[in-house]
Amino acid sequence: MLKHLILVAVTLLTVFTLPAAAIESGVDASSTQSVSAWSCAHKAGFTRAVISCYQEACGGAGGRINPSCLTNYKNAKAAGYTYIDLYMFPCTGYSTCKSPASQVQELVNFVNTNHMLVQKIWLDIEVDSSSPSVGCPNNWKMGISQNKVVAQQFNSAMKATQWKWGIYSSASQWSQIFGSTAYVLNNAFPVWYAQFWDKNSCGSFDENIFT
Repeated sequence: MLKHLILVAVTLLTVFTLPAAAIESGVDASSTQSVSAWSCAHKAGFTRAVISCYQEACGGAGGRINPSCLTNYKNAKAAGYTYIDLYMFPCTGYSTCKSPASQVQELVNFVNTNHMLVQKIWLDIEVDSSSPSVGCPNNWKMGISQNKVVAQQFNSAMKATQWKWGIYSSASQWSQIFGSTAYVLNNAFPVWYAQFWDKNSCGSFDENIFT
């Protein structure tokens, strides 16, 4: 069984309803998926591909390009995807972390160098729940005030690129990190809130619904 999610895009953390015709579905992946897996998802009606392209790597690099990003991008395109987003899980809360501006620029340089055509890049803001041996569980345990400072540094770096960005989080994560769901990082960015359940799929994908 694979973990799946529905992501509903909202602005200013306020949920709104759109007609069914305005809703699109997609899949996201953080590990390498074959062309056949992407093709299966595409044929099943998932018209957007969202690919993990940046990882925390707090134990050494302090943020790095996901090694599977370019392969997944090429495989998704080969499978027929024309709407492709990327997302980054930044390194935060560790002395090893590169600055927010450096992490954002590293991803931008990677996209440009590899001539990747993407619609939007999503900043993943959530507490890493993995164990210290495999992840970075203290990534947003800097205190609410400092969490906001770091988030705003990412916000400034993202705006400076003049690219299209969005924020991925959930109500519980947002409140835990910033003290309230009412906190607004950037009201010009779309925000994803997530809900989770298990279901089989074509590969190791998360399922998404975009409004």
